[in-house]
Amino acid sequence: MAARYLDPRLSSLLESLRHRVRRYVVWDSLLTVAAVILSAFWIGLALDYLPVQLGGTEMPRLARIVLLLVVAVAVVGILVTMLLGRLKRPLPDDSLALLVERHHPTLGGRLVTAVQLNEPGRTGDSHSPKLLKEVHDQAAAAIDQVDPNRVFRWEPLVRKAMVAGPLAIFALLFLVISPQAFGRAASRLTLLSDEPWPRRAHLEMVGVELPIVSASEDESSAPELIEFVDKTVRLPRGSSGTLRIRAKAVDAELPVLCTVYYRTDSGTRGQSNMRRVGRIVDGYQSFILDGPPLNSLSESVTLDVRGLDDRLDDYRIESVEPPAITEMKVVVRYPDYLRGEGSGDIDMETDYQSGLRLREGSDVTLVASSSVPVGQCDVVVKTDSDELDVLQPAYSDDRRQFSLTLDEIGRATTVTIVPRDVDGISAQAPYRYFLGVVLDEPPELEMRLDGIGSAVTPIARIPVEAIVTDDYGIERLEISAAPMSLEGEAKSANMTPQLNRDGEGKAEVDLRDMVSDGRLEEIVPGGAINIIGEATDYYDLGSQHLTRSEVFRLQIVKPEELLALMERRELGLRARLQQTIDEMRNLRETIDLLRRRGLEPPKDPNDEAERTRQLQVRRLRVQQSGLQASKTAEELSGIAASLDDILKEMVNNRVDSIDRRERIGNGVRDPLRQIVEQPLQRLRDQIVELERSVAEPEKAKEKAAEAVQSAEDVLLQLTAVLDKMLDLESYNEILDRVRELIDDQESLLEDTKTERKKRTLELFE
Repeated sequence: MAARYLDPRLSSLLESLRHRVRRYVVWDSLLTVAAVILSAFWIGLALDYLPVQLGGTEMPRLARIVLLLVVAVAVVGILVTMLLGRLKRPLPDDSLALLVERHHPTLGGRLVTAVQLNEPGRTGDSHSPKLLKEVHDQAAAAIDQVDPNRVFRWEPLVRKAMVAGPLAIFALLFLVISPQAFGRAASRLTLLSDEPWPRRAHLEMVGVELPIVSASEDESSAPELIEFVDKTVRLPRGSSGTLRIRAKAVDAELPVLCTVYYRTDSGTRGQSNMRRVGRIVDGYQSFILDGPPLNSLSESVTLDVRGLDDRLDDYRIESVEPPAITEMKVVVRYPDYLRGEGSGDIDMETDYQSGLRLREGSDVTLVASSSVPVGQCDVVVKTDSDELDVLQPAYSDDRRQFSLTLDEIGRATTVTIVPRDVDGISAQAPYRYFLGVVLDEPPELEMRLDGIGSAVTPIARIPVEAIVTDDYGIERLEISAAPMSLEGEAKSANMTPQLNRDGEGKAEVDLRDMVSDGRLEEIVPGGAINIIGEATDYYDLGSQHLTRSEVFRLQIVKPEELLALMERRELGLRARLQQTIDEMRNLRETIDLLRRRGLEPPKDPNDEAERTRQLQVRRLRVQQSGLQASKTAEELSGIAASLDDILKEMVNNRVDSIDRRERIGNGVRDPLRQIVEQPLQRLRDQIVELERSVAEPEKAKEKAAEAVQSAEDVLLQLTAVLDKMLDLESYNEILDRVRELIDDQESLLEDTKTERKKRTLELFE
């Protein structure tokens, strides 16, 4: 404070200067604080808003917290050091006087001297009071020349004002022009709000469209839209989804292009452009991404979508392992008619394998094991007739197993399964299991008549041989005999022969016994009888399996008519035998000619080509002779078999006689078989040996001579058999004459009876 004895003008000057200094300190501090705050505001606004204009995002909250802390620390530091620290410092009069003297040299130290020497309590100074008064008066007189403003350096204030002023003006203009934007900036920078800056564009995340994997073959269903929950969505590994967003087209700028930036968990980064699809609907334009990284998704990925200045950040797609069927067991229970007594509930249990075939009518249970707990399964069963059926499986307590039951499977069946886990994640491909069915075919019946031709006598017995085969056994074989007359079919007789283990059965239809027993009506010549077989198995799943054999239609003839038919067949066999004898003569002549001329050595022994050609020609001729001998043996065996059939037919029709049987059997059939087995077989063996020795002329001639001799033996024996057949023909001619006489006699008797009746009637006229 100014001394009590100091001139009031000097005291007023120093007091005014003291106040000016303090105001300077306050303004300097306030301008500094304002410059720091305004600079931080605009810098923070730039860091927060400019990235949005460039397609980025606002400053995260952590960055804004750091900026706010830095500004707060700076302001507090300024206030403490520049304001409070300087205001607390004392400003004595002599210091202020010295400050004035420094900027006003004309005072010549008078002001400092007057202030210091007039301080109260000052002692020890040696000065003249008169001189002090003179100095005091001179300082007071010069006070009007003092300009207090010269004491201060205004450049720092000006520089700070030049910083804070424009920033403040711009802030004021910002407030006036866009109060909402100013308020959003202030609230974001002061952490009062996290509301983002408005964008020119407006993007919205729609979700991921994923094709629905269904057990049905119908592919017309729309894909499933999976929405993000807390910016996260779970998709099955291996899936190919479509990312879908939409951009607002009303009251917002529509982006021309939207880009997806992605990074996988393994560190792979990339970007893909989205496609604009469709037209603007309800004020929104749709964009999709159907390529990488969603194509064949293999790992989790994080997505950022940018369109103009809007951005959708940190959307995560988690790749999860879809459920898989690790094991499939097939449990089978056969139909009742195929199961034996005491069978359990399960007839077969096996792991599924391709080509598995089951018996028709079986109850099948498929037991599947899953890699993860199953929430639901889509199951479709399709048969080869395109019949579809949707089944609901039964689940185990831990839902790691489920089972399907197919009752009485009767056709080839395809079971298609799509498992889904508890979160709805489905397998990316249906599991298909094909179950083939072994159908229970009707029995196969082969039946033949042994020793019966196309005609029989009314008292014949008809031997029947049947072979019946079936997959699972024969229930019954029935043979029916149904007589046919001019009036139609009469009552039929049935019999059930027993079958052995090989399905072979024999029966004998004895017409004479059946008529006498009353099972058949009287059979007269001129009609016919049908023999037919029917076989059934144990099949009971539908209509009965019934198999009928071919119908054997036999004409009913008189015994003499049947014998006449047999005699004509004998004539045919005799003609075949005559032809065979002629062929045998040609064979003998061929071998004899080969012996005499065809086995000579080559004229030029050194000509290897000619020798080879001759050997080939000889061997070919010998082979032809062997084929002819084999043909002759087969023909003779056929004639013998035909004769044997004639003998059986005579016995079965009950028209045989001992002498006829001996003439045909012992006189013709047995000799033919003996010829085939002995001399003819010897001839065939000799021809084979001849073929082996064609390269040795001498040995070949010897073998050829033996073959010629054997051929002569065969011819002699065949000629004897032919003579026997000619004797039979003569005997048959005699029988024909006798039959004609008998027929004439019967005709004469009928005419006589008719004439007598006529004359008797004339007597009554």
